[in-house]
Amino acid sequence: MRKSAIVIGFGAFFITMALLLKFYAFDKLAVIPIDQNSQQVAVDNNAYIFDAGSLKFYHTTLTTTIGAVGQKEQSQQFGHNSVIFSKWQYSSIPQTKTAQTAFTEKFAVNRHTGKVIPWSGDSENGKAIEHTGYTVKFPFGTQKTTYPYWDVSIERSMQMKYAGTDTIDGLTVYRFEGTVPRQPLVSSPAKEVPGFLFGGAQNSPGVKATYSYANDRTIWVEPETGAFIKVRENQQQWLTDVKTGKSVNVLKTSSVFNNATVTQNVHDYKGKAAQLKALKIAPWILGILGILLLIGGIVMALLLGRGAARSEAAESRADEPAATEESDDSDDDSDDETQGGGVADLLNRPEE
Repeated sequence: MRKSAIVIGFGAFFITMALLLKFYAFDKLAVIPIDQNSQQVAVDNNAYIFDAGSLKFYHTTLTTTIGAVGQKEQSQQFGHNSVIFSKWQYSSIPQTKTAQTAFTEKFAVNRHTGKVIPWSGDSENGKAIEHTGYTVKFPFGTQKTTYPYWDVSIERSMQMKYAGTDTIDGLTVYRFEGTVPRQPLVSSPAKEVPGFLFGGAQNSPGVKATYSYANDRTIWVEPETGAFIKVRENQQQWLTDVKTGKSVNVLKTSSVFNNATVTQNVHDYKGKAAQLKALKIAPWILGILGILLLIGGIVMALLLGRGAARSEAAESRADEPAATEESDDSDDDSDDETQGGGVADLLNRPEE
């Protein structure tokens, strides 16, 4: 019985560990750090761009830097299991010191899902806005499906659809692709630009023009953590003369995370992905093992109990006195007296 109790105890222990790993340990690990601080760099060595500062077109290297920093104090004050991010992005070329584009954002995301949640301080370039979808990562346990991803240029979410599974430096990643068809660039309102951009003379007067934008975006995501390992954007922008409707291309770039950024991302998230994967598998293994041990312990206890009962019954039967046959003397005497007429018959028999 003692052996069965030990087996049952181990079974209960493994089941308890399985439940703790699934419902406690996983949630502790699958969470965005409240003080998250990351920086990514994307480069296009053959970008075509119009620089508004010098009023020149360049074929040059365009470098885009993206940073995201968790605001610990604000996150703690807001609560809601959230982390509030300050995100910034700017692009530059070596020919000028002026940034080509620059954005700043603030938003709150759920620490477990990675999805944006409502927050009163939500803003873009200092303007109140309502972010939606995903911004800095996809959810833990990313699925082969479609996710809404926030596009800062159009100020709304666009759809990123699962398009395949790839390997980057030995790390398995899901590839998501999405397209923003040409449309007004909300982040850059209509402005006056030089008339020569639309075929006029160098000294022609300025004209009012609007920006439009299109983008083919690809994001490679580590599925366990939802982290963005690599991002590529094939982006174009146009200026369109409001009066004539004539357009001119002022940006054409295929920017992608540089090797240093990708290598660092793989290094940072490969270990975390392995831990999360183990935490998903371990509860099943421990749970099944625990159930088998419980069943085995119960069966063992029943078999041992039956064996003990049979042994006790056998010992009880062995202790009982052996049955003996009792002789009946009175019957024997009676038989002697009556057999052959008896002695009296012999005395009383007349002489022959």
